Amino acid sequence: MVISLKYLLLAEKPDQARKYAHALGSPKEEKGIFRVTSALLGAEVLVAPAVGHLVERVNPYPNFENWELANLPVLPDSFQYAPKKETLKAFKAIQKAVKEVDAIIIGTDPDREGEAIAYRILELIPQGLAKVRYRLWANSLTTKGLQEAFGCLRDPALSDNYFHEAAARSDADWLVGFNLSPFVTLKMKAEGLLGKKEKAMSVGRVQTPIVSLIVRNDEAIAHFEPQPYWQLALLAEDGTVFTNDTKYQTEQEAQEAFALLEGSAQVSEVVTENKSQTAPKLYNLTQLQSEMSQTYQFEATKTKDLVQSLYQKGFLSYPRTDATAITTNEYTYLLKHIEAYQAALNLSFDLPNRKARKPYVNDDKVLEHYAIIPTELVPNLDDLSTDEELIYTTVTKRTLLMFSSDYHYQSTQVLLTNGNQTFKATGTVTQHLGWRSYVTTKTEDKEMPAYQEGQVVTVSPKQVKRLTKPPTRISESILLKKLLPKYNLGTSATRDGMIDLIQRKGYVTKDKKTGQFFPTDRGRQLIHYLDTLEVSYTNPETTGKWEAVLTKIGQGEVNPDAFVQKIKWAITKQIEKGDTHGK
Repeated sequence: MVISLKYLLLAEKPDQARKYAHALGSPKEEKGIFRVTSALLGAEVLVAPAVGHLVERVNPYPNFENWELANLPVLPDSFQYAPKKETLKAFKAIQKAVKEVDAIIIGTDPDREGEAIAYRILELIPQGLAKVRYRLWANSLTTKGLQEAFGCLRDPALSDNYFHEAAARSDADWLVGFNLSPFVTLKMKAEGLLGKKEKAMSVGRVQTPIVSLIVRNDEAIAHFEPQPYWQLALLAEDGTVFTNDTKYQTEQEAQEAFALLEGSAQVSEVVTENKSQTAPKLYNLTQLQSEMSQTYQFEATKTKDLVQSLYQKGFLSYPRTDATAITTNEYTYLLKHIEAYQAALNLSFDLPNRKARKPYVNDDKVLEHYAIIPTELVPNLDDLSTDEELIYTTVTKRTLLMFSSDYHYQSTQVLLTNGNQTFKATGTVTQHLGWRSYVTTKTEDKEMPAYQEGQVVTVSPKQVKRLTKPPTRISESILLKKLLPKYNLGTSATRDGMIDLIQRKGYVTKDKKTGQFFPTDRGRQLIHYLDTLEVSYTNPETTGKWEAVLTKIGQGEVNPDAFVQKIKWAITKQIEKGDTHGK
């Protein structure tokens, strides 16, 4: 075979580069660079790792003091980047390789940050961007998975908007932090709310709304006063309790309604239905982090690091995903390895569903990455750490449930009419446990007596006093599973870092046993002061809207420069508004 082309394959990490090189052939390594003649690509390939973030943002104001109110806002026209001192050697190696090759394949992690790492490096190298020809998009680091990815290299234009999204997010974060952190700190010190030598306050585009959520939740709990309300119920002779949804705010209202009830009621409706429930969806990163936090008290960062480790070892698919479905391609290999997964986990499942079903398999909805699933490379669990084994088992078991039978049950609802009011009782009877046989989900049957429509039932009316319940305290699991996705705060790749950051900054603390968050005095002080300034960055909905715009940048629907300009405008208006406070 005559090889005429020469490619540079830019990887993100040395271990990743090694896997790439071996998937392409029999490489030779020299000073961290792999050389391999690849029949698959029909070219000689140089595989060079970026060893993460090789370049960094250059401070546009090295001799400028932003910790003076008169100098704010600080709004540079553009940002420059340069290689880090500690990674200059690796940068020069890539630079040399770029000069040698005909074309470049971007092989950094297939996500926004991976795009940013590659393009920030290549834009500093002559001909670096001009030589970019392909994008490797690999969701698995197994040899087979990589070879399949090499066989269908992408047009880099399909994903370069992710770089623009990452760049816009980074610029916005810098602008908010560089301006509002000193602004708020200086204002608080000038007003005597912060000691001269106290640590500066940190305001962030995503971190501050998260702190705000925790502060508001804590205050809602602290200020909560239980309010009484009354409800009516009917107790049948057979012990069945029929309830009414109406909540009476005063005892008098309840008594007036109670007085109209009689000692007998008529069955107005009996509805019996056979129902089924499919197994839970596959995991994305945020949902897996939430479950590991709730069940095992794993911090979100720990879970992400463990999934990343298993991905790098080739046992799990790409971790930083928002998807809960896979494509037909992944389903096909999973089907072939069902018995191997069961053997590895020492589990014996009845798995009759061997046809692809929605919502697990959806080629149309899986755009970037599919859900976290095991790869075709099945590990010996004894070779994994205890925590790695737990993660692998959790993910693989959830994946196997996709093939299990549905949970089938019979639901019965009976309505009683008493006076002009309707009372309801429901019951369920399991017909087939299906996937519920393999999980620790409570399934308690409640069989209803055989009521008939038109039947007159002897009942004892009851009047029940209840109290409203306080809000549930935010835990790491609730934050990850509900609140951050609800408000679109951060991404699957950044949420754990934000949770760690607000703890390091001293704004919140977390109970290690329950995972519940409590704001510190410092966190309350920051949020309350931002409220007095009417700073919109405390509002999760505002930040959520920004995140939605950033997503559209990644889809090529919004101009990133226009977004950054709006951020600059918002910061300017915020400082103008806040500047009059305390004067």
